[in-house]
Amino acid sequence: MCALDAISSYGYRGKKNGKFITAHFPDTYRPYADKIYAVFRVSLIHNWNLFEASIYADNSTIRMEGSTIAFGLHNFSDALVAGTENFLNSLPSDRVLFNNSRNRYEELRATAKP
Repeated sequence: MCALDAISSYGYRGKKNGKFITAHFPDTYRPYADKIYAVFRVSLIHNWNLFEASIYADNSTIRMEGSTIAFGLHNFSDALVAGTENFLNSLPSDRVLFNNSRNRYEELRATAKP
């Protein structure tokens, strides 16, 4: 989730990473984009819990299990790689995305210690 948060901050600064998932992840993840942000990212990164979701140590696809969202860790990892590749491949043809990414990079680079 930290990797998703980091990569999405380049092109979609100030927006939930659900926008990144909707734009760049495989189609199977797109209907769950906002739920992934709310449940997984906020619960895991900020609250250190995962009571509303399930992650399996396999390659199972994303799905709802009752009112709980679930996916296999390997499946999510593959989707993150595919989404990142899609994002990077989009930069040359999407001026807004390119400029947002460049600005984020420059912001981070400015914090580097000499």
